Amino acid sequence: MIESDIDDRRRAESLLLGEKQLLEMAAAGSSMSDILVALCRLVETTSEGCYCSVVLVDPTGTRLEHGAAPSLPATFINSIIGRPVNADSGPCAMAAHLNEQVVAANLTLETRWAAHAWCPMAMAHGLQACWSTPITSTMGKVAGAFAIYYDKPRTPTREQQDLIAQFSHVASIAIERSQSDTALKQSEARKAAILDAALDCIITMDHEGRVIEFNPAAERTFGYPRSEIVGRELAAAIIPPALRKKHRQGMARYLKTGETRLIGKRVEMTAVRADGSEFPVELAISRIPLEGPPSFTCYLRDITERRRSEEALQRSGAFLTEAQHLSKTGSFSWCVATGEIIWSEQVYRIFEFDQAIPVTLQLIGSRVHPDDISLMKDMIARVSAEAEDFEYEHRLLMPDQSVKYLHLVAHAIRNRSGQLEYVGAVQDVTKRRISEEALEDVRSELARVSRIASLGALTASIAHEVNQPLSGILTNASTCLRMLAADPPNVDGARETARRTMRDGKRASDVIVRLRALFGKRRFSMERVHLNEATQEVIALLLNELKRNRIILETDFDDCLPAIMGDRVQLQQVILNLVRNASDAMGGIDNRPKRLIVKTERDTGSVRLTVKDEGVGFASHDLHRIFDAFFTTKEAGMGIGLSVSRSIIENHHGRLWAQPNDTHGASVSFSIPLELGSAGNHELNANWGPATRDQAMRSL
Repeated sequence: MIESDIDDRRRAESLLLGEKQLLEMAAAGSSMSDILVALCRLVETTSEGCYCSVVLVDPTGTRLEHGAAPSLPATFINSIIGRPVNADSGPCAMAAHLNEQVVAANLTLETRWAAHAWCPMAMAHGLQACWSTPITSTMGKVAGAFAIYYDKPRTPTREQQDLIAQFSHVASIAIERSQSDTALKQSEARKAAILDAALDCIITMDHEGRVIEFNPAAERTFGYPRSEIVGRELAAAIIPPALRKKHRQGMARYLKTGETRLIGKRVEMTAVRADGSEFPVELAISRIPLEGPPSFTCYLRDITERRRSEEALQRSGAFLTEAQHLSKTGSFSWCVATGEIIWSEQVYRIFEFDQAIPVTLQLIGSRVHPDDISLMKDMIARVSAEAEDFEYEHRLLMPDQSVKYLHLVAHAIRNRSGQLEYVGAVQDVTKRRISEEALEDVRSELARVSRIASLGALTASIAHEVNQPLSGILTNASTCLRMLAADPPNVDGARETARRTMRDGKRASDVIVRLRALFGKRRFSMERVHLNEATQEVIALLLNELKRNRIILETDFDDCLPAIMGDRVQLQQVILNLVRNASDAMGGIDNRPKRLIVKTERDTGSVRLTVKDEGVGFASHDLHRIFDAFFTTKEAGMGIGLSVSRSIIENHHGRLWAQPNDTHGASVSFSIPLELGSAGNHELNANWGPATRDQAMRSL
């Protein structure tokens, strides 16, 4: 009896000492594996004939992991590791799953876990009993299972249950401590990785403002190595001298009252490097939520480049605004799907709208000239349906009834949402349009002057054209009188003579009509023109003059020449100028025939007329000047005929050019495009200006 008491006391002292050693190992930071192995050996030493193991639950809580089993066969332990945590995988998995002790006193009689053949596998390793107890953390979470195996059937006694509870608790302490250490190490590793990889400066300071942490980005930015700045006052290291007092006062106020204007906010301020240079930074400060005196983490970013970019952008914006103001050009964007329209300041100036008013298509339409509303609507309908760049001009009717001319260009894009959007520019071209209209008026007047000048030169031909029917009228009148005075009167003859008199009167009238049409002041009028007929009418006026100047006229007309759209009178003026210029170029020629050829032909997409002479021609260096206003090689010429002719042809979207002949003289040609020929009659006001006429002609 006494010996039994002594053995129990020694066993208790041994267990107490072993438990103390295990706790000391945990406190000293020994690995969990070492602690669990020591625990198993202590149990095996204390309770003879048993084998001890500890299995862990993996972080997901679904599988078993190895903890310790110093005396059990590796094949047996390996068969347990990786089993699912459930009631069917075995006693350890079941204890962890149910969070309660599982006792299998006699594996021979045990029917549980048959699905996984756990009992046959255990008995094959010489085991006959298993007591498995869950290991729970202080939070009640199952961390693993503590198992005791015997090679004979056995049921735990009360003393053994106390022992199991005691060592399960020690195992829980070891596991929880190890998991805490592992979590701490992982946290520190993540923190270090974040600090090292961070592009921004991360600086931690204590409540006295001394640096605790200084990451690599801060080292690069401020020029201090971490070893040199840790422990120093932050204010003295990176805050400019002029701001240090304010910083220290703010820190003291926060520690005393808890009031601050910086913590939790993003601010911009000036910092200083180790070399004393100052630079702008963006700063955010947060308090670290720990017990005791406060600590703070500062996040800083060098914004020198951003400031430069912002300043450059501001300068660019200012330059753009001023350039738009000077050029009267504004920019805009229009999202078709949402209807959102964004204008630059200059567009508001052009339309004379308050910038506070939201821009809509309806608002824009309220300023568009009534005559151009349909043009605007057609444009909007077209570009809304299909993405395409566009360019057009329209007028604005302002509240004071003044008119502005706008030129608009836009480019189609897709925004981030994939929606169709247009970006473009609007230019106020009113002054240019007024200048163009004034220039057009001058050109029109010059053209009329040129025609009047031609009238004087054609006096002889005109006199011949008029005198010929007048002579016929006089002769017929005299004949008619004689026939009526005869006895008996020749009434039939007098009647026929009267008809001839009327015919000659009409011929004289037609000459006057043609002269008035050619030399009168009139509006620009589009009609279908047969170039052969128009040319023949001009030649009829010039024929006597050409004969008087001994000009040999040859014509080569294309009988299949299609009609074109144009102003008949203006085109005849061009033909008149070209034929008279060719005649004048041969005025001093007396050693060769004065041959003048007028030819019409069809070209690719156009019709062409060429006037070819065998006169003096022109020098090669004058080729690019002959169409300039007031340039002439004739002593009595004004130098406006070819200039006016070029303006007329270009207004018809055609081309006028000259080239020297291979032998003598020169050839001057013009071509008019055929694509205008499908339209009907149009009449345009010459005072509207060339750009407006061009727009109208584009619509033909």
